[in-house]
Amino acid sequence: MNKYVLFLLVLCPALATAGDTLFFDVTLLGVRAAAVEITENRLPGNVNEIVYHAFTVGAFDKIYAIDNWYYYYTDTLLNHMDSLKKVIRQHDLRQKYEEHISGGQVRYTGSIEQTVISPLHHVLSFLIYLQYYPEKMETGTCFPFQISDEGDFYQPYITVSQNEVKGQREIFFSFSKTGGREVLEPTDVFNWMICSGKGERMLAYSMDDNTIVEGVFSIGWGLRLKAKRRTTSTQY
Repeated sequence: MNKYVLFLLVLCPALATAGDTLFFDVTLLGVRAAAVEITENRLPGNVNEIVYHAFTVGAFDKIYAIDNWYYYYTDTLLNHMDSLKKVIRQHDLRQKYEEHISGGQVRYTGSIEQTVISPLHHVLSFLIYLQYYPEKMETGTCFPFQISDEGDFYQPYITVSQNEVKGQREIFFSFSKTGGREVLEPTDVFNWMICSGKGERMLAYSMDDNTIVEGVFSIGWGLRLKAKRRTTSTQY
């Protein structure tokens, strides 16, 4: 089965107290296909840890099983990302990958290094940055960092529209490559869709408390993955 059809939409909730876990359901053609759990922890040394766990459920888990973990480490104000790690168990792909950023250098798994001239974020830490700083949710905002995607660097752009009926801001994301070089092949479908893919990426933030309430990612052939936040944990 095509990996795009089974891609897990990543969503990020409002920042929670340390150790809290938030839950999201992902559907394709109205059928529940996956779940995403996000936990945030405050670690010693003023380090913020954000953990994403994305996995298939139900019939999708039997057809194209995915059980992926993503770890992002930032300063407490989310001015920049210090490191990331992912552990991938996806169908026929097993992969462990890390990035460490220090002194203008990015060190990757496999002893590869690159120089970077500005702070970095990953898309997932960028989404949480927007929850800390709702005043940045303006079309054309120039962000003081680049997006790191497995060796490639991008400048992020957002287009914002107000949905008064739903009481939410709808944020459309795009990325323009600024440099770097790919250091990881192949990547997992989760990372491919949120950064490398060319389809629509939209997340809706509540006007009341700036939490993400829903999202839509296009995956081709007129198909879209939709995600909804749920308020309670349920059995998978």
